Formats: sequence, C-alpha cells, structure tokens
Amino acid sequence: MSTHRTLHIHRRNFAALHCLAWLTLSAVACDSDPNNANADANEAEAGETPAPLVRDSPEVIDGVRPVGFDVERQLYIYDRDDDGFPDITEALEGTDMFDPDNNPAINFKQPADPQAGGFPAAVCRAGFVQAGPRLCINKVIQNATRYRFAVDNCRNQRSNVCSYEDLTYLYLNSDLDAVYDPKDRWIGNITDDNLVLCGNRSITFNGDPDLANFEGTCSNNDVRGYWCCHDDE
Repeated sequence: MSTHRTLHIHRRNFAALHCLAWLTLSAVACDSDPNNANADANEAEAGETPAPLVRDSPEVIDGVRPVGFDVERQLYIYDRDDDGFPDITEALEGTDMFDPDNNPAINFKQPADPQAGGFPAAVCRAGFVQAGPRLCINKVIQNATRYRFAVDNCRNQRSNVCSYEDLTYLYLNSDLDAVYDPKDRWIGNITDDNLVLCGNRSITFNGDPDLANFEGTCSNNDVRGYWCCHDDE
C-alpha cells in the first residue's frame, strides 16, 4: 500500500473519531470525509438533514476557510453561508446553515420597540465599550478577585458583574466574541449558597457553538477575572 494511501486512511479514521466524539456531545451528525466536501449540500437538496462541516485540520474546502478552532471539540469549524454563525452552531440552534438570512441572531429576535432603539457609544462610561446596541462592557478584563470584591468594584463603576444574560447578548449582537472569552471568569449572579455562575467553556470566535452553554458554578471564594457591564442611562 502506498504511503499516500496509508496517510489518507489514517486521516479519515482520525476524522471519524472526532465525529464520534462530537456525536456524544449533541444529536447532530458531522461530515468526517475530507473528500466529501459537497455531501452536506447534496443532502440538503435531497431533503435530508445536512451535517455541519468540521475538520481535524485547517483545510480550505471549496474555497471556504475555517472560521475558528473549537477548543472543547478539538475541531476546525466552518461557516458555509458566511453569516457569522458556523455550521455547528446553526445545527445546534436549528437554523439553516446554508441561508445567511436564517440564523440565531435573526430567527429568535423579537420585534424591536421603535421607541427604544439603540444608544450611541458615547453613552458608555469611561473605560467601557459598546457591545451591541444596548450594552456597555469594560474594555479590559478586571483584576482577578473573589466574587464579593468583583461586585463591589463593578458597583463603584455604576455597573454590575457581567451576567450570563449580558454575555449572551454580546455574543448574539456584536463581533466581540473572542475578546470576551468567558472561560474561568465570573458570570454574575449567585445561584445557591456560596455558589456563583462562572465560565466553564471557551468562546474563541464569533458564533462559537458554546455560546449556548458556557456557564457552570464555582465557589464564591474562588479568585477569577471578570467584566463589568451597564445598560444605557
């Protein structure tokens, strides 16, 4: 057997193992065959459920480059409709990975109150940056400390420790996802006696599939970094 063919078989087997690991994390299939780049589109045309495009190496598939590397799944992620939400994220959320006008930011958004609108970035206080139309967040991460001191620091900035809701809003309404990776950060609020929400997964690129599940609980005596958030005045 030639060296080239041996490497190809090993590569396919390795990709298949990644897909098996992915299947244990979700009910979504994945395309593991490096020579089957158009399989998902063909499945969609045939009325079958398409599989998200993932690879174990950063290949260019039909001119499409990976948009990021998923740390938890150890896979390179692709966004074939280039709408800011990769295939895997759209598969998990039940939106169309081939339609840029069908994604989590569009499909599940309620009609905006025309009286509310957005607010200008100038409304963000000193040291904060706008993250979507209606949220301001610290430009830089705050020094690691226990949760109670994080609360105190944010209150002194007339804000709150950024919550799960705040960060979810940021991920769905801005392109700052990778800047605000929640892994090992405080995510206010207290959830139980001495327990506080904290980030337990990484978000390293826009539309990271973990934007739907990046929180866990930690002791309020842990020492963690965090951000403060505030709404418009």
